[in-house]
Amino acid sequence: MHFTLEQEDVIKELLNIGVGRAAAALNQIIEKPITLHIPTILIATAFELQQKLQQFGNHALSTVQLPFQGSYNGSATLAFPAETAPKLVEILTGTSGDGDELNAMKVATLTEIGNIVLNGVMGSITNVLSGTLTYTVPTYNECPVTNLFQFSNQDDSPILLWAQTRFTVTDYDISGDIFLVFDSEHLDTILKAINTMLGQLT
Repeated sequence: MHFTLEQEDVIKELLNIGVGRAAAALNQIIEKPITLHIPTILIATAFELQQKLQQFGNHALSTVQLPFQGSYNGSATLAFPAETAPKLVEILTGTSGDGDELNAMKVATLTEIGNIVLNGVMGSITNVLSGTLTYTVPTYNECPVTNLFQFSNQDDSPILLWAQTRFTVTDYDISGDIFLVFDSEHLDTILKAINTMLGQLT
């Protein structure tokens, strides 16, 4: 599926609006100011993205996944390198260390961050493009990069949007990634809505 530069610019702007809203929501519940922005995005088939992810080796990720359905079906995933996720939790909660209690706090904190960020992103897309979505409960998982998505090499139907996301908390700069998975039919619905919007702006 081909995307024009205008379409990609609109998608990137919608994502930045979404993470901006998420940052505002996070700032209401934590003491340290946080800003988020998305410098780059990549739109690719599942197989193409799997190939690109291989360049990161088999490093572990801490992920939060939010499935959705409605005007378009799919899932949104927020992923952090496993070694930096605890640092983000420490910055936001002021706690650090090991143990079951702290691990439970890490899972709860990252799940809530993921829920806020992913809801902000998907809410931005649906609001601007006049769609409706319902969500299931977000789930936390730790897995290698290569296991993030499991599609067969012949399955080019799912289309993934990979958005590099930068979290800036006071003096700390932490990067994460947002992955949005759509099937080609529903992404086509989004593109039609974008084209309609671009037509109204001209």
